[in-house]
Amino acid sequence: MSNGANTLYEFGGFRLDAGTGTLWRGGEVISLSPKAAELLNLLIGHDGQIVSRQEIFDTVWADTFVEEGVLTQNIYTLRNALGRDEEGRQFIETVPRRGYRFAGQLQIVNESGNEKADDDEILNDYSAIPLKSTPSLLTKPASRSGRALLFGGLGVLVIAATVFGVYWVAFRKEPKTESVNAPIEQLRFQRLTDSGDVLYPTISPNGELLAYVRLQEEEASVWVKQIATGNSVQTLPPSRKGYRSLAFSSDGKYLFFREQADPGAIYQKSPFVGTPKKVADNVWSDFSVSPDSKQVAFVRRDSTRDAHLLILSNIDGSGESELSARQSPLFYIGGAPAWSPDGAKIIITSGSQQQARPVLLTIDVATGGETELNTPQWRDVTRTLWTPDGKHLIVAARAIDESTSQLWMLNFQGEVRRLTNDLETYFWCSLSADGRTLVTRQQRIFSHLWVFEDGDAKKATQLTSGGNNMDGYRGLTWMPGGKIVFSARSDHITDLYSMNRDGSERIQLTANAGTDNTWPTMSPDGRQIGFTSHRTGARQIWRMIDGHDQKQLTFGEQPKESASSAALSPDGTEVYFLRLGAGPSSIWKVPVDGGPLVQVSHLTNATAEGFLSISPDGKWLAYRHVAGKQDADSEEGTVRVGILPIDGNAEPRLFDIQTRRPVVQWSADSTAFDYIGGAFTSSSLWRQPLNGEPKKLLDFTERTFNFAWSMDGKDLVAARGKLQGDAILITNLP
Repeated sequence: MSNGANTLYEFGGFRLDAGTGTLWRGGEVISLSPKAAELLNLLIGHDGQIVSRQEIFDTVWADTFVEEGVLTQNIYTLRNALGRDEEGRQFIETVPRRGYRFAGQLQIVNESGNEKADDDEILNDYSAIPLKSTPSLLTKPASRSGRALLFGGLGVLVIAATVFGVYWVAFRKEPKTESVNAPIEQLRFQRLTDSGDVLYPTISPNGELLAYVRLQEEEASVWVKQIATGNSVQTLPPSRKGYRSLAFSSDGKYLFFREQADPGAIYQKSPFVGTPKKVADNVWSDFSVSPDSKQVAFVRRDSTRDAHLLILSNIDGSGESELSARQSPLFYIGGAPAWSPDGAKIIITSGSQQQARPVLLTIDVATGGETELNTPQWRDVTRTLWTPDGKHLIVAARAIDESTSQLWMLNFQGEVRRLTNDLETYFWCSLSADGRTLVTRQQRIFSHLWVFEDGDAKKATQLTSGGNNMDGYRGLTWMPGGKIVFSARSDHITDLYSMNRDGSERIQLTANAGTDNTWPTMSPDGRQIGFTSHRTGARQIWRMIDGHDQKQLTFGEQPKESASSAALSPDGTEVYFLRLGAGPSSIWKVPVDGGPLVQVSHLTNATAEGFLSISPDGKWLAYRHVAGKQDADSEEGTVRVGILPIDGNAEPRLFDIQTRRPVVQWSADSTAFDYIGGAFTSSSLWRQPLNGEPKKLLDFTERTFNFAWSMDGKDLVAARGKLQGDAILITNLP
């Protein structure tokens, strides 16, 4: 296909000028960086043919050294700018291990000849003028022949403009509920912190103060900063227990927080001085304060009912009431329930064990009545705020086909626009009372694989690299003979890969567009791999043999049911897993070739969650033990590990370990289990004997997210990287 200077392409409501790289949607110019426009032009010019990564780099970034992540970022930018076609398909398709291709239906609107135009001839500069119905012509003084061509061309264009204008007014569809880029250029971003150790940045109602939690290696503290001057003061002392979930009262006189020294409790104090006062107890979520500062709203878990409860409580601790409940397999998730500006409603995120997509619910405070909002296909929702006029919501959410959580503005008709659009992640946000100033936490994370020969930190070798990698973050294990199986992210999807212990011969094992495949587990003979996959719409257990013959083992025998955390038995005949949605979360098993499910664990007033690991001798199961009520003396980051015999017929032995991300693996002799320790920013490998005190095995120089011992217990592979967060101020909101 020609890619001439004056070629115009139309596809799916868009028009691209190949000469200038200008992209329109109807009458709107879509802003693209020069490289993104050049990349789109290259893909379209190949007319559906695959363009390899190398060809893209050789063409778009010729004679320039850039990392692989630059291409991924520009593909990401284009996909967000273009959205999806009417059938829900992306315009730019990833062809695993080969490259990319443009998958839209193209039409050439205007294509010039190959001769170079004289200076006196017509100049097309569509980037300089907004397109209302069809491109206009910007001219310089022309020759007599040029004038004839000009007037003839204008006549044709006037007719075309009239026809197109009638079509646009009469036949254009109403806007769909889709991701539309906000006018990003009107927003103003300012970094308020640069230490990389900030959590829960929260702005005061008048927009003058910033409160935040600051992490050190073993402690956390709370600070208050004057935004105008930059002066900061520590308002809560360093604590090994930690703090979370900050909120100001509506008049700014009080700061509310959760102190993990008393987990589940909410406290209030003056932002600068005073003694904290307890407001509420047995709190299982982030919380919000009512507009009149008289109540708090939060979620509590009731394991006896297998339910999540939305609780309202007076600031003085009295008048606690249950506003609504979600019975398993439904539950409340995703940050704090948020009050409407008039205090009449609360918005909260709900999910189910079966459906990956969360929903937003508004709940009437007077009646408890629920209304589900029309929202985009989001995979995660972590924070929701009302704007002061009550007409819009600001949401921290991750799109179904993206790997990072972004900030969005949503109205109650389902129309949505982006506030952020980059490779960073935004989980938390806070809004001033006038709605003009937003503070958010911008998170940056990457993970690379390292091998430690003989488990020695001095014998570390890096296997993978990249600026935005998440290698091993969602699964890591060994095969016999030294191969490594791990999760890796590409184009917002996580799949499983294998490679040699030196990083060579990387092979993709799963490839299901639009779905995640995670948390592999290996049989001792190396033939069978169990894993969790979302490819049927909910998390279920699958297995593969020799990298092929993938088979689904769990199907959700009851509505809203899911399964995760596969663990193969040492003899390779059964797969143990966590089953959710069929009563309280518990441990089950299924034959490796499929068959009836058998329940293993029968816990009292507790559930088995999070992870599952089988000892090499096949005698013990390790899992995360979640009791019906939080303990008052547990520390921030403390996880309770339960140890059950393989048949589940005994009371569990319980161990409290301090870890930020619970991943547990048994020692080779089955007498202990290992985990990644560290209160906040530090990481180290610890071993907890079944009889005795924990012992540190080694310290890591970076944050460590996952690990696995080789089958002989000699070599260690770890997923290491950085997790950083800072406070960002956003002003001039739309």
